[in-house]
Amino acid sequence: MGSVASVLSPQTLPADPVPLEPGTVGSDAATSNAVVHLVEERAAVIEDEVARLQFLRRSAAVYEAAAQRRACFLRHSLAAPHAWRSRFHFRTVAIALLSAAALVPQAPRRLSLGPLPREVPHAVAAGVATPKVWLVERQATVEVYSNGLRIENEFLTSTRTRAYRVFDRIAWHASAVETQPAGIVFHTTESRIAPFEPSQNSRLQRNGRSLLAYIAQHHLYHFVIDRFGRVFRVVADTDYANHAGQSIWADEKSIYWGLNQSFLGVAFEAQTEAPSGYSNDIATRAQIDAARVLTEMLRATFGIAAMNCVTHAQVSVNPQTMRLGYHTDWAAAFPFREVGLGDGYMTPIAALTLFGFDYDSAFLRANGRHVWQGLVAAEEQLIRDAASHGTTLDLYRRTLRERFHAWEASQAQVSPEDAMADRP
Repeated sequence: MGSVASVLSPQTLPADPVPLEPGTVGSDAATSNAVVHLVEERAAVIEDEVARLQFLRRSAAVYEAAAQRRACFLRHSLAAPHAWRSRFHFRTVAIALLSAAALVPQAPRRLSLGPLPREVPHAVAAGVATPKVWLVERQATVEVYSNGLRIENEFLTSTRTRAYRVFDRIAWHASAVETQPAGIVFHTTESRIAPFEPSQNSRLQRNGRSLLAYIAQHHLYHFVIDRFGRVFRVVADTDYANHAGQSIWADEKSIYWGLNQSFLGVAFEAQTEAPSGYSNDIATRAQIDAARVLTEMLRATFGIAAMNCVTHAQVSVNPQTMRLGYHTDWAAAFPFREVGLGDGYMTPIAALTLFGFDYDSAFLRANGRHVWQGLVAAEEQLIRDAASHGTTLDLYRRTLRERFHAWEASQAQVSPEDAMADRP
């Protein structure tokens, strides 16, 4: 514990971005904040989520270019003879104002009836109460719970007892070793599926059992919900499973890295892109009902907050490319509300706001052009934070990435080596 805390102390991690020296890009924090206010006002009235996200990114790019021009001018003015500096000072103020105006290109003229909120609270689902559920009966391979949940233990396996540390968002201190799960990651198996029709009953059952045997062999998830809505426990609740791989999440107090250990994995037997002629629904009605009662039980048993119930696409990252969406299952259409969790897609993405991760067009395509409100909120937060530090978005993001890499290097001391394993 002592060695981990010393490695991750605020003194040894890269500091928060320092306001730039006079004459460098973005040194005028007051101007930056005024510009951010203009951007937020215009972004708030854009109804289409994709257009709003594009507007934020385009605005940031325009500001970066304007700030570079301003920095060049300031360097020339500081090098000029003293007699000319009063004239240059006037021109500097004018350039600053022009830069601020240049930041805000014309927003698309699609107005909503009511503006979207400028800031989405991090604890979007904090008000969702934890349900009361208890074990009613346990038989040899079956458990029955008070909310109607029935869990099959026929394929139950074990790995090793869960052990992980979390990190305080303020002090960056590592906690003592934790053994209780802090959240749930929802997955799709992306396995072969058959049409959900009576004529395919034998094939549906055969596919399901083959899948369960494979998942048990590789310890891929804690729970699997088959096409008929049956819930199978595959890895013991007390152990880790190889479901999340490289992954990041954060709640109001803590940061989680490598969610194999800290979060439970719940998988729907499903394919995101169903073959031609199949139902467009990713999950069956029976699966959604089962997910609701399973989630209720897990939250009641372990005291899991609703905001820590997330999809794999929200937490999966690629540290080599510093991009989101190494896996994109449930990048769209997860039935958060039907499962009793509010709208989980509204929660800002921690990998962006804390560590400067990015995303590409492939990630947005996986979302089916439905950009999460949480993704937009994270972009807005980055722009605000960069302005408050008197720096550019690009430099601020680079500093966040440096902090991530320093933090990542310390993880060998925090989690077992197999905690980074991932599903195929």
